[in-house]
Amino acid sequence: MFGFGKKKDYTATILNTGESFEVKGGINLLQAAMNAGVKWPHECRVGSCGSCRATVKKGKIKALNDFAYVLDGAQLKSGMVLACQTRLQSDVEIEVDFEQGAIN
Repeated sequence: MFGFGKKKDYTATILNTGESFEVKGGINLLQAAMNAGVKWPHECRVGSCGSCRATVKKGKIKALNDFAYVLDGAQLKSGMVLACQTRLQSDVEIEVDFEQGAIN
């Protein structure tokens, strides 16, 4: 009735590859990328390893958990997020380092 719980679909564009994919409402960024066939780096899918990190260059996201337990202050300040713990609130443009691994 008032639009509560209504989840919108958005588009994510990976700037460094030019790939775009749909992110269905309610799905995290990593799952949407994997559904679209994007070879996104990841290991744990629960936000503890940091291997799915990406930098949001444009757009709005909702963090499902606090990223500070994996990412440091400089990374957070630069717009870095964990894709497995991120839902979109707008279309986004992101950069992904496809060579990255887990943060130890």
